[in-house]
This record gives sequence, structure tokens and C-alpha cells, in this order.
Amino acid sequence: MNGKGLVLSGGGTKGAFEIGVWKALREKNIPIHTVVGTSVGAINAAAIAQNDYETALDFWEQLTINDVIALNSSMMSKYINKGTLTSNVTLQLDFIKDIFDGGLDVSPLRSNLVRLLDEDKIRNSPIRLGLVTVNLKTFKPVELMIEDIPEGRLHDYLMASAALPIFKLPEIDGATYIDGAFYDNVPINLLLKQNCKDIIAVEFPSFGLRQKIKEHNSQLTVINNSEFLGLTLEFNRDIIARNITMGYLDTLRTFKYLHGKHYYVDFNQPHPLYKRFNAFIKEPLENDTARQKVERLLDLEPDHTKAERRVAFERLCTLCRYPKNEPLLANMLDITARCVGIQRLTIYEPDRLILEILKKLNNLTKMHMQVIKNEKTIAEVFKEGPVDFKPSTLVDFTTFYVLYVGAKTTLGDTLLSNLISKLTPEFSVAILTLMYLQSLLKSIRK
Repeated sequence: MNGKGLVLSGGGTKGAFEIGVWKALREKNIPIHTVVGTSVGAINAAAIAQNDYETALDFWEQLTINDVIALNSSMMSKYINKGTLTSNVTLQLDFIKDIFDGGLDVSPLRSNLVRLLDEDKIRNSPIRLGLVTVNLKTFKPVELMIEDIPEGRLHDYLMASAALPIFKLPEIDGATYIDGAFYDNVPINLLLKQNCKDIIAVEFPSFGLRQKIKEHNSQLTVINNSEFLGLTLEFNRDIIARNITMGYLDTLRTFKYLHGKHYYVDFNQPHPLYKRFNAFIKEPLENDTARQKVERLLDLEPDHTKAERRVAFERLCTLCRYPKNEPLLANMLDITARCVGIQRLTIYEPDRLILEILKKLNNLTKMHMQVIKNEKTIAEVFKEGPVDFKPSTLVDFTTFYVLYVGAKTTLGDTLLSNLISKLTPEFSVAILTLMYLQSLLKSIRK
């Protein structure tokens, strides 16, 4: 079979991430010929096979718990009238027992699947659908492609694939089924059985099992979530919207349309400031004091070579666990953006990211200057031994940056060494990046 195959994982409301993946694949005209999934991944796979992105997106964006689970209003009022659940353990236990007695009623989910997914369209689609569920009695996996599913039973099998243990388990022809994640939450092997030679797999942490991938000669591209996606059943629209955005951006980055480890940078846009900065960091700083401080942070001798300086920069980025196959300055800016707390889930042009870093640093400095100039803060930073701050907060970074850059060389080697010993590799890279960037701006203004 030719063409790309797509594998979608199970994970409840985490499945919003997969809608973002779909958005990116559509935008970049990456064709999908077969799509398989487990649990919510099977439901999203059916939407992809139907090729109705806008309907699927609207469903996810408007999703509430009532679209999935039928809550018993009389039972809810029973507990509300008795008092708050948060302060009464007995009420909490009774509430949980009532909710899970016989399993949660997910008839609203089935009604929505029938309303949104047209079985005839899916059967006639050029995108072939597959799913995974598990027979509860035999506990054997049931892996089905669309042609294996009896006519008129697609919605039943989608519910079977997504049958979490806390749900009322569906029956099909006398057999009870449970979530396909109890066999394989990322059914790559199902695509391999279809002789798919180019596979895209969406994987995110979930409770499900994973089958060992069989030996193959197929191309496999894995898309992972870059941040925690929330809980399995978390019907929070802000989190769902964030996860859709994350799926979109992580997919574009996986396929190298965007670059960065924590951020998303588009190098296809003009970036004259970035190019000038990239040339600037290859040379030593003109200011003697600044140059000496760079050498201290990089542990270099005054007569070091350009190659030695680059190796020292790369070594620091490696300590920060940044990939060597990305441009050095791109890694340095990514680290610096994280240290100053730049918003993550957005696409940046290189020059815009540089300007956002400078703007954020300026705001942080103004906001925390009173703390930074405090005698106790200064004493803690320059004293021997570990600092009492957490080394990852924005105020910590701003403090170290301002005090290191502002420290006079006459302060003495011991005190500067005390400060440097407290820096994380990330803080060191960010301070160096900002020192070079500030020097570049001064040279531009001349």
C-alpha cells in the first residue's frame, strides 16, 4: 500500500491534541491514505476518514462533560442538598459509588457520534479507517479495518474502542467490549499489517498498553506532545484549546516547518537581525569588562580562538540537553526565551523572538529591581555555597543576570566565582546570549 498512514493514540480529552495534528497535516498538504486509532484516537480517525475537519474542530472546541456522559440530575441534587462534597468524606464515598454503579452512562457520546459521523461517507472515503478494541470475555484484541466492520455497526465499534472501564461497557452481538488501550494504545502494528510504508504515529502518555513494534522497513515519524496535556477526562475548554494548538505546533516542528526545542521559530521569514546577531557572536566583545565576563562564564583563556569559543558555547547548550543538529544561536535564543518566560505556544519569526526577549527582560528588570538591589539578595548571590533561591524562577534569573552583568571586575575573583558556581547551564547560556545581544544593540546605535 502506498501513501502515508496515521496512527492516533487513546487518552480521553487529550485527543484534542490529535485535532491539532490533523490541522497541520492538512495545512501542509501531507496526504493520509489510511488512519487507525484506539479509543478517542479511533473516534478522531473516523472524523479524518470522513474528511470533515471543521465539524470535528467545532465539536472539540465546544466539548463539555454533558456531550460525553449523562449525569443523573436527581442524584446530583441529592448530594447538593446534603451539603458540600469537598468537606464530607462519607458524602464523597456515596457520591463515587452512585456514579460508578454499573458504569457511567455515555449515551450522549454515542448520540454525538451518530450525529457527526456518517458511516456511508467513511466507507466510501479514499482514507481507509481502522480501530482496536478488546473482547472482555476472552480479553483478546479485536483489530478491524472498515471493511471488516459489519454494515451499520461502525458507531458500535467506535464506542467499543473507546469503552473506558468506568463507562457502561457496550455489547455487540452478545459480546462485551472494553477500551482498545487494554491491548495497544498506539496501534502501529495494525498499519504495518496493511503494508503501510510511511507511518506517522501520534503518541502521548496514557494509561494504555503498548505492543512492541514488529520488525519493519517502513518510515516511522513520531509526534509527541511537548507539554502535559491534562487528565484523561478533563472537560476544560481552555485546556482543550491549548492542546489543539500544541498538536498543531508540535506537528509543524516534527516535520521541520518550525524549529526550536521549547519554542516554535519560523526561519522561512526574513530575519536580518538574527543574521547580524549570528555573525556578531562569532567575534569577541569589544568592551574589556564584558569580554572578561564572557570568558569567565565559558571558562576560556584571554587568548582563546574563535573555534574554542564556539566549542564552549556548544558544550553549554549540550549540558542544557539541546540538539547539536540545530543552529547554535537558535538553541541559545530558545534557552534564553525560556529563562525570561516568553509565551511558548505561538509561532515566532527569529527577529520577533529576539525583540520579545529584550522586551520581557526589560519588564522583569523593572518589576524586580527592588528585590535585586536588596542587600540580603546581593549577599545571598555572592556568598560562598548554594543560594537559597530556586534556580528556575524568573526573578532568580533576572537577579543573577543583573548582578553578574553589573558586577565590577574589581569585585574580586572569589565573589564572582561564588556567583558563577550557582548558575545553572541554562542561566549561563541566557546571560551570555543577553550580554552579546546588548552589545550588538549598542554597536547598531553608534
